[in-house]
Amino acid sequence: MRRNLLLAAVALAMSVSTSGCAVVLLGNAFPAGSSSPQSRYGFEMSEADRYLADSAEFVRSLDPCGFLTQNDLAALGTVVQLRPDGELSTCSASLNPAGSSATDSISVDLNGYRPSSDDKGTEQITIGGEQVYRENASHGSCRISFPLRDEFDGATAGAMDGYLTESGRSFAAIEVFRSVGDACPAAISVTETALALLDDPPLRADSKYNLPLAMKDPCAVLEHLPATWTVDRWNPASDPYRCHFTASSATFEDNLAMLDVSLGYVDGDLRSTDREPIQQGGYTVETRGSDSACFADIVLGNPVLGMPEEDNTAARYARTVPTLTVLADHCDSAVALAVATADVLTG
Repeated sequence: MRRNLLLAAVALAMSVSTSGCAVVLLGNAFPAGSSSPQSRYGFEMSEADRYLADSAEFVRSLDPCGFLTQNDLAALGTVVQLRPDGELSTCSASLNPAGSSATDSISVDLNGYRPSSDDKGTEQITIGGEQVYRENASHGSCRISFPLRDEFDGATAGAMDGYLTESGRSFAAIEVFRSVGDACPAAISVTETALALLDDPPLRADSKYNLPLAMKDPCAVLEHLPATWTVDRWNPASDPYRCHFTASSATFEDNLAMLDVSLGYVDGDLRSTDREPIQQGGYTVETRGSDSACFADIVLGNPVLGMPEEDNTAARYARTVPTLTVLADHCDSAVALAVATADVLTG
């Protein structure tokens, strides 16, 4: 995944228990001197914090495949496959252009980023009355990033134990690849359609693709952690399918561990084989890692198939499985958090 995080490992492993659900929240995301606090997961929040959390919730409510309309796809060729694409926030289409045996593609990612106009190969252009970014345009490819929400000036980047929160303005990206011809006219046309759809956006609740977990909030686990854990710090971020926070154990109260929870769809054929299966809490938890960090993965639900499937390649890459991944300093911590999160997401 493009945003896989490396954990700054904490040396001491936590002693954990999965027998309870109570947790005491000690952190405070409400900056001194600010006004109008609100609460989520037991944390006081500023208006900027609330904007970040609301942005994530808004993106989870949207159907990315709904932004690839039949009219735009037909203008590019015959659709071979239209499917969710590897992550909960993405959708892609493969197409055969008229009079050609080549395959073109178009994708949308609702969990993009805001490029900088100073970046080499990036320029600001206007589409549908909105300032957007065209990135690294070449003859055969074109990527355009655009805002999903109005910007909130109070939402600024800030560090939390080595991680950066997003600025808060949710961005999406349209990317087109063409075997023949300029890809940017098509990317501009699809972006114009997408911007117009934001007044009445396509919703997950109305999607023909059954994506378990797509509207679930991974940070909901903060209120259902193992009984011996205390959350010491949490900051909202605009990433809709990731939650990172620090926690300590009652046994090792002077030591913190950084915990990261993420949701995604992984092609089963491409998953790492270097895994250790563990049975815990009614789940098969697969662990992988090193001396300083451990990942714990749980497959939640059945594979999601793209449609139609007209060739072996399309069929293979359509078989993505909803996967919960947890990153912690030690496998005991990662497994315990993965089981607690799985209970929340599937409950």
